[in-house]
Amino acid sequence: MDHEARLNSLIKRVADAPAPSRELFAEVWFATTGKQHPDIKGRFAVLMDAKAWTEAALLTMACALPDWRVVTEASRGASEARMLPLDHVGGVPERSGDTVRHPGGTALAIIQALLVAKADGR
Repeated sequence: MDHEARLNSLIKRVADAPAPSRELFAEVWFATTGKQHPDIKGRFAVLMDAKAWTEAALLTMACALPDWRVVTEASRGASEARMLPLDHVGGVPERSGDTVRHPGGTALAIIQALLVAKADGR
């Protein structure tokens, strides 16, 4: 399976996931982050063991798209995430990712927004 097809498959799996899981987060990590320092990989493993899903999603995002940041909004229903260039202040920049809404919480919204941005070549 080529990289684009793998990302598209992961986008669908994340979109369909009712809740975060270690297996899904690990697959996203390996598909998006490339080679990382052992301390960073260890930190990611600790976060997953602790089920600190939002922190694991943020670490994945920081490694996969280091020049970007994420804006989130959580509510009782679905949570939203949107990827933005790191240097952006105010408004919606041209390079921003789409807003992703996920009923499974903030962590899954972040992961899905990250995958969409990667699939779009960001």
